[in-house]
Amino acid sequence: MRPEEPDVTVELKSKTRGVVNPTVVRWVAFVIITVSLVVCTVLCVLAIWQFTESDAVWRAIATFIVVSIATAIFTFVNEKLG
Repeated sequence: MRPEEPDVTVELKSKTRGVVNPTVVRWVAFVIITVSLVVCTVLCVLAIWQFTESDAVWRAIATFIVVSIATAIFTFVNEKLG
């Protein structure tokens, strides 16, 4: 006589949920932050060589910080409250 198999299924990894697919949101956030970082780096190098004004560099850095924080907040809210 064979022992009966249990009807209980245990999931080891919890599923992430969100209004928008969390995997897609993470990838989009990664791309946005990476592009912003590259643009800021290029502007900083151009400012060092005096091809652009230093005012543009500070605006680019401030924009990078705002975009990064907004992207991180959106990702967090999507995963936690979605």
